[in-house]
Amino acid sequence: MDQTELSLDLLLQETLAMTEYLRVANSPMIHSEKIQQSFFDHSENDDDYLFDLAESLVSDISEAPQTTSAVEVEPELFTQARFLPETPGVIYKIDNSCSTFCIRGYSASNIREAFKELANTQSAKRIILKLGESTALDAVEFFETKSLELAEAVREQTINRRFPHQEDALCNLSDPGFSWWMNIEESASDRFEIFFRSHGINRADKYIQLGPIGDGSVAALRMNQARTLLRSSFPISEFSCDDKSFTVASSKPDHLSFISFKNIFLEGVNHTELENFPDNGVGRTLYYYFHELAIVRKFWIEVKTKLS
Repeated sequence: MDQTELSLDLLLQETLAMTEYLRVANSPMIHSEKIQQSFFDHSENDDDYLFDLAESLVSDISEAPQTTSAVEVEPELFTQARFLPETPGVIYKIDNSCSTFCIRGYSASNIREAFKELANTQSAKRIILKLGESTALDAVEFFETKSLELAEAVREQTINRRFPHQEDALCNLSDPGFSWWMNIEESASDRFEIFFRSHGINRADKYIQLGPIGDGSVAALRMNQARTLLRSSFPISEFSCDDKSFTVASSKPDHLSFISFKNIFLEGVNHTELENFPDNGVGRTLYYYFHELAIVRKFWIEVKTKLS
């Protein structure tokens, strides 16, 4: 065999070796460093340009950015596909039955942190909500408030209490129920009346159930204290208040302050600011009192909406 045949045979062998090397190098199942080691150990000439070319190709593969299909999820949100604010509020769960329902829950200074704590299956807070160790948090709700004090007001009036679905059908003189009721006559938009307790059955046919938004005795005291404040806010044509009910009427029913005052009870909305109240102890007490009434009413609207 002459020198030309030897050269061609050697070139063919090296070409086949490099082809096999590149095929394996492109396989995702084998690490590039192992590929280099297994092939370059069999090379008789480290300066061979074919293997130099193969080495550069392998380097390009190993330096390429790696991608992954894994999606990282914040640990505290793995149970919730919703936004959790870092504000005070009430954490609650509604246990519903055919005739009654119970709102289980507690107040929290930070809603987001509260859900992080509930994600721990050993948390004592899960006992309050009657959640088992394996129970998901899908049924747990939150209600946001501007302060922890307002969250406490909601908790005191509504949380961990059992309520009947049809309270008005069960009310009587000996058991007047828990709700306040609002009477707004269609023919008299300038006047509304609020009953602190029910004294008759089927009251829902005529009145709006406001829910357990406060104590009647405290309400009578605060409303009478607010008489002068209300008269300075909008024209009053009628005002009366005792421990059973509260009535107010205005000679200007379209007055914004009158509508705003009515919406505290009707919609649970209160836009008043502290500077709108007298700069004394009574003024500050009334400011916080009306905010508490509004927030409890708003929470009750949310609960009833979820139940329906």
